[in-house]
Amino acid sequence: MSDLARVLMVCTGNICRSPAMHYLAARDWAGAAEVSSAGTHAETGMDATPDIRRSAADRGLAIPRHRPMQLTAAFVSRADLVLVATEAHARWISSEMGGLPDHVFGLKQAAALALRADAPGGDTAAEHLRGAAAALLAEQRREPAPLRSLDDPWARDPGTYDRVIGDIFEAVSALTTWARVG
Repeated sequence: MSDLARVLMVCTGNICRSPAMHYLAARDWAGAAEVSSAGTHAETGMDATPDIRRSAADRGLAIPRHRPMQLTAAFVSRADLVLVATEAHARWISSEMGGLPDHVFGLKQAAALALRADAPGGDTAAEHLRGAAAALLAEQRREPAPLRSLDDPWARDPGTYDRVIGDIFEAVSALTTWARVG
């Protein structure tokens, strides 16, 4: 087993939100996590959209060539932490797996929980991220936070892409600070 935490980011087509989540977390959590992404209805054969690349680049994030992957139950099972873009993605996982696993959270939900949850234990950033799901789950059981969705920017105006990228940066930053990764 790798010492790195395994983090999976999920959206619908794996061409807008989850690639941005994926490559931002991979950059910010380098050395602590192996980050991947997948879609519930992956647009296989495509790449991340030019609009999400532009919005990300405007904030200093380069999204490399990306190959969309179809989400499977095996991907979810292998991850230490799964962050989904919307409640529909959580429902898809729940349907495929006969219930929602304890390590699956909405990205915005996890960021909200991180504002009040005890920091995950461990001596290294990787250990903090591996313990993140348990710490988030404990806080969710103490005081539930709703799973608030990231809007889907697909085929929308540039302002929508910019707003969604802003939401992703804000949430990943909150998780990075809380988990003491950065």
